[in-house]
Amino acid sequence: MRIKKWALAALFCGIFLTGCSKQTASKEASNSSNKSSQSSKSSAKKTSKASSSSAKAVKLDAAKLTPQESGSLITLYCADRFGGEWSNLRQNDSLTITLHKTSDYEFKQPGSGYAYEAAASGQTGTTYYTLSGSTFYFYQGVKVAGGGSFLGQATKQEMADYIVKKDQLTEFKQLTKKVEIVDKSGQTQRLSDGRSGYFTIPAEMQGTWYSASSDDDETRHIKYVFGQSTIFSQDDKYNTKGTTTTLYTRAANYKAPDHLSEEQIDAAEGWGLPKIVQYKGINYLNVMGWYQGAGDGEYFAVHTEKIDGNDVQILVCAGGAGIWVDGIAYRSQAMAEKMQDQRFDDLNYSEN
Repeated sequence: MRIKKWALAALFCGIFLTGCSKQTASKEASNSSNKSSQSSKSSAKKTSKASSSSAKAVKLDAAKLTPQESGSLITLYCADRFGGEWSNLRQNDSLTITLHKTSDYEFKQPGSGYAYEAAASGQTGTTYYTLSGSTFYFYQGVKVAGGGSFLGQATKQEMADYIVKKDQLTEFKQLTKKVEIVDKSGQTQRLSDGRSGYFTIPAEMQGTWYSASSDDDETRHIKYVFGQSTIFSQDDKYNTKGTTTTLYTRAANYKAPDHLSEEQIDAAEGWGLPKIVQYKGINYLNVMGWYQGAGDGEYFAVHTEKIDGNDVQILVCAGGAGIWVDGIAYRSQAMAEKMQDQRFDDLNYSEN
């Protein structure tokens, strides 16, 4: 009522106040808009940081890859890094990794083990790679008994980190489904006593490993040498000469005899019956005696641990019904001495 009585007298003031009110409302709207904008920017920054953190959390553990996944990883990495003849392999409906004898070729870095040919199924490839220790060497333009052009080198973990950074995990998984592994190295001939051929030890496991551990107030050293199909182990306390076990695949229709002769037992003394077992996210190579009926055999796995801030591959040695860790080996004697009796929280010890 008071506003109506004084309306005529305060007309000028009313107009003036209205203008002020509009300016105030405009400022409030502007401030609100700025706050909203700042809130959006802050939210966007948080989202961006969360997205970046999520991307950094993605990790592909090279030590856990199957042979098919390894073939896919190497092919995709070479296609992206080197292009050329490797780039054609990404688009094929099939991919065959064929194992050949390295001695049949003249590579700049022959490595130790096989010469791996990557090609579309049913075709002859010109793209190859070799392996020495944990490093792969890549070639293209390879001809029979030739060396081809050397392109570069990388470890499997470096390749895994590369495709994660390039956001190529989806393509990696799709390519893995197309991969077939074929052995033409001449080691698959039919053998006696149920042996259908030689078992190929995973490439990342091949090479020499060393362990050091305390035993009755002394340091016990063990050396393992993994070849293509053999395991040599030497213990400076209990097995100074060392023993070699050759791994064979067993024919599907073979049935071991119920009663073994002494000749059969003696002949199979150095034969190992292998299989790949996954336990708690780790792929183990389980080795039992050829005619072993009881017990669990030995377990070996290549695993990655963080040591002094670096990713380091270790050889996990385990045994028993619980696949309990009983030793850790390293690629150098010096590292084994430094890490003597070191335990890792993510591994399975009997006390756990």
